Amino acid sequence: MDISEIWTTIIIPLLIGPIFIYLKSLYDNNVQNIREHNLLLYNTKIEYLKKILNNFYWPFYLKLLCLDQLNYNIPIQNQYEYISDDEDESDNITINITDHTKSKSIILDVDTIHLMETNINELFKETITIIENNIYNIRLSKSLNKNIVEFIKFCKIRQIIHDGSITKKYNIEYFGTKDNTPKLLKLIEFELNKYQIEFNNLLENGPFN
Repeated sequence: MDISEIWTTIIIPLLIGPIFIYLKSLYDNNVQNIREHNLLLYNTKIEYLKKILNNFYWPFYLKLLCLDQLNYNIPIQNQYEYISDDEDESDNITINITDHTKSKSIILDVDTIHLMETNINELFKETITIIENNIYNIRLSKSLNKNIVEFIKFCKIRQIIHDGSITKKYNIEYFGTKDNTPKLLKLIEFELNKYQIEFNNLLENGPFN
């Protein structure tokens, strides 16, 4: 066996073999690191979306939907102040029910109105709690942020003047605010659908697609 054969059959394979194994191990480690990094990003994204959907967007949306559907008001006969027509001792009150396309007036007894007021006040309180407990963790658009601030102001003022109550005295718009629940509902619905679709796509595709 001459020198050239020794190099090509023995020495070169002995030199190349460990180098190849070393390079292969580097490649495998790099691939594994990338997979672990992608899995970490995936799990972080999944957990974040699950958290904001479960703790904020779905509860907030459902509360706003209830508030929107239960919308009613006791008519005022003055631009700023409620003045009752009822000079007698009647237990019936006329209220307006609105669905944003049309409104109708119905007559209810005082006890029913008190019950409606109690329930809608509790809904407003629960909605504000959802905002206060989760707002720090939510990335809000400028428009959504503005409408949430306006909604909070509306909730605070309506509580002060007993909006929705037979004891209501003032028009809430006199205090520079109004009910923006329908507009906020649309904004929240848009964000909810966006994040829900993203979450569903992540679950369907998995971390490595």
